[in-house]
Amino acid sequence: MKTLVTALTIALVAFFDISTSQQMHLAHLVPHLAGPQTYVYRYEALLFSGLHQKDLARAGIKINSKVLIIAADDNIFLLKLSNPQLFEYSGIWPEDTFVTSKFTLELAAQLQIPIKFEYTNGMVGKLFIPSLVPTIVINLYRGILNIFQLNLKKTQNVYEIQEDGIQGICKTQYVISEDEENNHTTIIKSKDLTSCHKRIMKDVGLSYLEKCIECQQKIKSYSGAVTYSYILKPAPNGVMITEATVREIHQFTPQYEIGDATQMETRQTLTFLEIMTTDIIPISADYLARGTLQYEFSTETLWSPIQLMKISDAQAQIVDALNNLATKKKEVHEDVPLKYIHLIQLMRFASVDAVEGIWSQFKTRPNFRKWILDAIPAVGTLAALKFIKKTFLAGELSFSEFTQVLLVAVHMVTANLDTIKMYSSLALHHKVQETPVLREIAMLGYGTMIARYCSGALECPVELLKHIHEIATKVSAKADIAEITLILKVLGNAAHPASIKYITKFLPIFGTHIHQFPMRVQVDAILTLKALAKKESKQVLNVVLQLFLNKDLHPELRMLSWIVIFETKPSMGLVITLARGLRSEKNLQVSSFAYSHMKALARSTAPDFALIAIACNVAIKILSPKLDKLSFLYSKAFLLDGYTYPLMDGAAASAFFINDATTILPRVVVAKVHAYLAGAAADVFEVGIRTDGIQEVLLKSPFLNEDGQPTIRQLFQALKSFKTLSKKQHIGSIYIKLFGQEIAFANVDKAVLEQAIQFTTEGHMVELIEEALKKMQNGIVFQYAKPLLMGEVRHIFPSAAGVPMELSLYAAAVVAGNLNVQAIITPPLTELTSVAHLMKTDVKVTAEISPSIALQAFAVAGINTGFIQAASIARGKIHTLMPLKVVGKFDITHANFKLQTFPIAFPVHAVTAHFETLSAAGNIEDVNAQIIKPTLPKMVVVQSSQNTLTSIISPGALSSEPVMPPVKDPELRSIVPVHKTLCSVIPHIGIKTCMEVLSCNAAFIKNTTLYNMIGQHGGLELEVQLGARAAKKLLKEINNVYLKTPKIKTILQKLREILEGRKRDKSSRFFNHKKIQIAPSSSRRSFSSSSSVHDSISHLSETRSLVDSVPPVVAIIGRVVRVDHKLLGYQLTAYVDRPNSRVQMIVVSIAAKDNWKMCADAVLMSKQTIVAKMAWGAESPKYAITIKGGTGHHGPSPMVYLKVKCEKVPRFITAYSKSVAGYIPGAAEMTGLTISNEKNIERQIELIILVQDLRTLDIIIKTPLMTLSKTNLVLPIALPFEAYPEDNVIKMIQNLYKEASSAKCSKVRSILTTFNHRTYNCEIPLSFYQVLVQDCTSEHKFLILMKKDDVYKHEVLSIKVADIAVQLYQQDSVIKVRINGTEVTTDKIPYHHPTGTIHIEKKGAGIAFYAPGHGLNEVYYAADQWEIYVGDRMKGQTRGICEKADGEIKQEYRRPYENLTKSSVGFAHSWVLPAESCHDADQCHTKLETMTLRKQRSDWQASKCSPTQPVVSFIED
Repeated sequence: MKTLVTALTIALVAFFDISTSQQMHLAHLVPHLAGPQTYVYRYEALLFSGLHQKDLARAGIKINSKVLIIAADDNIFLLKLSNPQLFEYSGIWPEDTFVTSKFTLELAAQLQIPIKFEYTNGMVGKLFIPSLVPTIVINLYRGILNIFQLNLKKTQNVYEIQEDGIQGICKTQYVISEDEENNHTTIIKSKDLTSCHKRIMKDVGLSYLEKCIECQQKIKSYSGAVTYSYILKPAPNGVMITEATVREIHQFTPQYEIGDATQMETRQTLTFLEIMTTDIIPISADYLARGTLQYEFSTETLWSPIQLMKISDAQAQIVDALNNLATKKKEVHEDVPLKYIHLIQLMRFASVDAVEGIWSQFKTRPNFRKWILDAIPAVGTLAALKFIKKTFLAGELSFSEFTQVLLVAVHMVTANLDTIKMYSSLALHHKVQETPVLREIAMLGYGTMIARYCSGALECPVELLKHIHEIATKVSAKADIAEITLILKVLGNAAHPASIKYITKFLPIFGTHIHQFPMRVQVDAILTLKALAKKESKQVLNVVLQLFLNKDLHPELRMLSWIVIFETKPSMGLVITLARGLRSEKNLQVSSFAYSHMKALARSTAPDFALIAIACNVAIKILSPKLDKLSFLYSKAFLLDGYTYPLMDGAAASAFFINDATTILPRVVVAKVHAYLAGAAADVFEVGIRTDGIQEVLLKSPFLNEDGQPTIRQLFQALKSFKTLSKKQHIGSIYIKLFGQEIAFANVDKAVLEQAIQFTTEGHMVELIEEALKKMQNGIVFQYAKPLLMGEVRHIFPSAAGVPMELSLYAAAVVAGNLNVQAIITPPLTELTSVAHLMKTDVKVTAEISPSIALQAFAVAGINTGFIQAASIARGKIHTLMPLKVVGKFDITHANFKLQTFPIAFPVHAVTAHFETLSAAGNIEDVNAQIIKPTLPKMVVVQSSQNTLTSIISPGALSSEPVMPPVKDPELRSIVPVHKTLCSVIPHIGIKTCMEVLSCNAAFIKNTTLYNMIGQHGGLELEVQLGARAAKKLLKEINNVYLKTPKIKTILQKLREILEGRKRDKSSRFFNHKKIQIAPSSSRRSFSSSSSVHDSISHLSETRSLVDSVPPVVAIIGRVVRVDHKLLGYQLTAYVDRPNSRVQMIVVSIAAKDNWKMCADAVLMSKQTIVAKMAWGAESPKYAITIKGGTGHHGPSPMVYLKVKCEKVPRFITAYSKSVAGYIPGAAEMTGLTISNEKNIERQIELIILVQDLRTLDIIIKTPLMTLSKTNLVLPIALPFEAYPEDNVIKMIQNLYKEASSAKCSKVRSILTTFNHRTYNCEIPLSFYQVLVQDCTSEHKFLILMKKDDVYKHEVLSIKVADIAVQLYQQDSVIKVRINGTEVTTDKIPYHHPTGTIHIEKKGAGIAFYAPGHGLNEVYYAADQWEIYVGDRMKGQTRGICEKADGEIKQEYRRPYENLTKSSVGFAHSWVLPAESCHDADQCHTKLETMTLRKQRSDWQASKCSPTQPVVSFIED
């Protein structure tokens, strides 16, 4: 033990001695610059960009200089550059050489001015520089001084700190080692530029992007690092830096970082030369504090990296650019987008006075005016914003001009405190506030400006929203709904955390008045919190959790709160807790929505929702799977997304359908598209629609209640009916968001409808039509050009040398078009033209259209300064020009329509696409000397890449040894471009389409594609003829049809034999027509039909073709107008044989020697079966497809089937089918289909739909290779199986809509089924009036009562609608009707109320009462049964024994006082009317009264129980 202690003591002493000596050494490592001597260093900085492979082009610059440093005072030093030199590089690396460049004269002089800086213990402090030295020069000094920044610790030689530097405060690692042999110390310092506490950089156009940290956990799109290597040698007064090298690399790729990526590299060397006695003399000027070592931005954003230009006279240069752009041209040149960017660049350097001078010069010239107004918003400077404000307030901009300018400027103007202040003064100006539309746009834009500023600022002052918060307080006190809506949307756009307390004032949470604000205000407040959810997740989560957990709130508010909860990305514990709470949820709308949302999130592949997906996957297992079977009439959430890690991009689309009753039209719809790219994410587009008042509007509309075909007059009447709405009634709303910012919204109320009514009913529409026709008759000439800066995304950051580097993307487009329209109307239009006159005219419209589009996009990586540029550029161009001449002839009287295209001077290249990569370097002093080189040289040294591993395995060996082939010497290879032209001719028309491909064969350069459409010698003509005149228009006689083949005759004969050998089946209660029995695993089938089907088959087998038996009903001819008058094109004819239920369509080539044709024939064999065949080819049918469909039964279930038999199809269809089959398993998994590998009939696809009940289907899809199935598919609406009159299509559609969307309550004998499909035994006592259904809206449109007559013991229905009371009852086995106490005899039925909204008709064995305009679609009364149908818009608005029709089956047996009971008897008794409400009081023997306990308890103590609800009691005589 003593030996061990002694050994440990010796070791600790030795370690202490070593540590002490090392600490003493480290304490003297601080670089020493003091003394009267001048230290001279040689400095070189090299910056370049490009791909990292050798023998490819790069661009860069080099700066050489001597650096002189001398001590001026305590810890104050002077630094001066001696003989600075500038070089530029654009060529093949590393073969080409740097070219001498020049600093500007002003810059060269400024570089000679000495500067002062603080330097203490290796740390650079403040800089003191005269004011005449610009920031760009100071940054170059910072790049040199940054090398001297050494944060050395006295006790450690390996450590990590956050160190300040030119690029910000970043994580830095130090490794210090001593080389005793060479008597120097080596220090290696490395910085991770992606892990900084404060990173110096500037982003333009990135304010709408969200950082997706999870997206870059596996793969990063951007990486940056810098390493410093120092050699320190002893000096008389300490140590001295004798050599320092710096290497910095930035790498960016929008996709896979392991693959090739663009690199920007900086290399610095600082080498000690000598010590001089020469002094450095500062200039005679005040040395002011000009910051620290951190880089400062100045004019970097003003200089465009895509083109080098020298600004001498900005105003004159702008005028030249405008003259170039505004000169009218027939087409837009491919370089116009670049010139448009050039104009924007020039205007960024112009002052307000210069811009105003240009405006005064050109504002009266429309084309110049338009180009100025299109460029001003994209300029994005404070001067541009001042100009917009000044010209608008001066009344020089029209409403439309100012609206367009303001919408673009909000998103393009640089957001800072100055521009926000300027924009605020404009948005709050009374001239803007007086116009509602401008006010909304300006206020929304104000919120957007604040959000854009705060996205890049370290602090976002709440004072920016002070005025908005004051307005929010005022409008909340006044309950001004319109103002509240606007302010909430402004706060949502701004998304400032301080706004949460103002938003909660409009929400039903603790401390607020729940009923003070209507539902739509509360909805807007929750959606506003949704915009804040990602930024302030904790605060928002606390608010929305209160809302969701409050079960007394409206389900719509709770479901919207649920959406916001998951926007905050809750923890797994919270998700599980919410799921457990949903198990006891009574509201099925909430349960359905929450379950579907979590199920959709559980399948998400988005990286930022990975943890949420895991949590939801666990949560849905807690809930009942029955929730998944609820129909689409319940609230649902849908999510479809995809993300690929190697590509680092993806997309997600979500849709939320929120309902508060099982209506077809949801109450709220919110849809959003989310995108991922290069490790970032953005909400690209979002739209929200609320339909809270549309149901009532539809209820008042007579459109769906009219008989016959709707006309314009009926539509006008429908609009007029909206006038009955209350003035303040809210009908609906819509909002649109782009990149998370709400750009527009609209609230629809009575005022909006009145404007629509005024426009449609007071002749405004007719006037517009007449004016348009007259203008076309006189001729219209129109020229249009619209430029757009589609994107300007820039990421600017300082290099270690103090020179700014940049990654940027520009995209600009110009759309232009020339239109010349001339109409010839016979007879000509007059001043008193009527619609009847127009119907008897012939119209010929000739239009010459010349649309053209030019698009240019640039991706730049490199150096961008005010004196020199050097960058790698990827440039893409797309240019289209498609002139077209179209002639349309409309013979309205004879229903003939003809459309022609005529020859026109067509360009050689209709669509041109060009892509290239370049390296460019240039100096602003000599713009014309800019050096531009293609990235790929003509000759390249290629190292053999055939490094295939060859395995040599000996017999019995357990492993293989890879053997590398011998390395070949590099070879010099010439780049040979691939030049191919691929052409395709459209058959029978003669139009040739060519694609010319010119590509340099390298993996890192994309193809250059030229699209060439050649058609100078012909035109296109399309003619349509309807009716009896169709046969006269045929250009080619049809005398050979495929259906004459024996094969089709045999098929039809077999069908006839089958039909003759089977008897009719009984009618189906589902389909109301004959059945077809189909055994699932057998070929035996039993068909049943009528004799008319038998006759149809016989007649079809006799005539076989309709060409010779019936005239065509329509003929469509599309042909080429050729100079040699030859026929080229197609002719389509259609024939209808109504008696035999047969349709035939024939397409033939009209060329003289071309016999190609296609024939499609369809026969309705019976009401259960339809057979169709399509064949095509030349001379004989080369290809054919047979289709058969029908209905039948599979066991007890009705069935619909469809079979497609591919007898013979082209090879490309087979090939595509096989490729598509590979995607089926993945698609099936996403849609919930079950897959089995059961083999089926070859070349046949079969679809079988089994109807389990009116709302549940089973689907089976059989393909040759697999079988797909989906069981228990719940439908959103009930299937309408009742037959309707086929001669009135509108009536049939109305009835189908009624059946599918209505809620049905019925009673058959003693079994009552509620609207929500709950059944119970309902025994009705004699003479009791009970409420079946009543409208509980404020209008009380209808009431239906029921009682059992004490004489005939039959049920009596009493219906009260509008001003009439109808009784339906049975007497002596006869159904009778009494209206307002008077019996209506059967000869007066059908009965129609004078208002036209109430009808009574006979239906089957009973009587049907219709009042759809009042929400009561139908009341059917027959012996021992009745049925009540209420419209879709009345769901959730009814009360009574039939319940609410809201689909909430867990909340059935609701009594009049809104409380629930579990007893069906108690529920029925609660809806008994008391005696004072009965019309026949002598037959009412009941009343509702509050009962007291009549008996005392057994222990003779008074009971403390008290009644809560009145009960039914008998009236004493």
